[in-house]
Amino acid sequence: MHTPSSGAEPDVSVVIPLYNSSSLVRACLDMLRSQTLDPQRFEVIVADDCSTDGSAEAVEGMVADLPFPLTLVRRSENGGPGAARNSGIQVARAPVIALLDADTEPLPEWLEEGLKAIEGFDAVEGCTEIGDPERITPFTHQTENTSGGTFPTCNMFVRRAVFQRIGGFDTRFYDRRARVHYREDTDFALRMLEHGMRIGFAEKAKVIHRPLSPSWKRPLQLARRYRHDRLLRRLHPDTFHRWTDVYTIFGHRFGRLRQKLYWAYLGGLAATVLAAVASLSFWPPVVWSAGCLLGIWWLHVRRMGRRAFTSLSSLAALPVCAVVPFVYAASVARGVFLHPAK
Repeated sequence: MHTPSSGAEPDVSVVIPLYNSSSLVRACLDMLRSQTLDPQRFEVIVADDCSTDGSAEAVEGMVADLPFPLTLVRRSENGGPGAARNSGIQVARAPVIALLDADTEPLPEWLEEGLKAIEGFDAVEGCTEIGDPERITPFTHQTENTSGGTFPTCNMFVRRAVFQRIGGFDTRFYDRRARVHYREDTDFALRMLEHGMRIGFAEKAKVIHRPLSPSWKRPLQLARRYRHDRLLRRLHPDTFHRWTDVYTIFGHRFGRLRQKLYWAYLGGLAATVLAAVASLSFWPPVVWSAGCLLGIWWLHVRRMGRRAFTSLSSLAALPVCAVVPFVYAASVARGVFLHPAK
């Protein structure tokens, strides 16, 4: 479904994957009304991934009132956000593709600043800030990228020639049975880097990502995503550890700290059981596991700042954090079957 347009090629095509996010996509499209870039210079493409909550119909209902051309692409089968983005990119007409998510709010200068920043680059990451940070708890989910190097596709500008050269998003990073996706954006960025392409950072091309509603299941749901790490590591053995899950603490970079703590915690519990069975002192592995659990807890609450020490939600996260490593290990095992070695 297309809105009428003059036929002139726009400067930038905004591509938004959509799945069961009717209220969020309406808010996102409303924010795009306020872009400082002339609405005739950009188009918006919403790729619906077989939503069942009326999201596509919500988009259709807004078309007549939007100042910019909008195309709604309806996929025939659910394939995850990577497949939805590919569907949107296929019908995009502009030389620059602006990747956006339905749960983000682009600021008025977003498109204009993104187009300025991409000069001299093959792609640029936009600045993604957390809205309403006081709403952050261990049971919410939010995306932040204020310095680059994490490549979230909720805010990225990419030249269309890049897709023509290295292909689109790899749809294998989606477990259709469980509806779990992860790492398709990292894989795409690493392919660009491995092809010698330049990725910049657009500090002024800002979007706001507000914390998603809290749920005690959220940390467990996020831990299930790591089933796709096996595929990412296999595809990018030389760059995987350099660019995935790097934490900077007191000026030092720690790669995959969260995953290392998970395994250390599980190893400590296993050592505790073995020590008890062998009638040995089990206090050393108990203390080890407790220390690892505190580290895992801190990674879950650190974005709360000082509130982490006063909020009841941070205390409630401790027993959930004790379960998360088990979900992570099960997800890794699922990845062995989902992405077998070739």
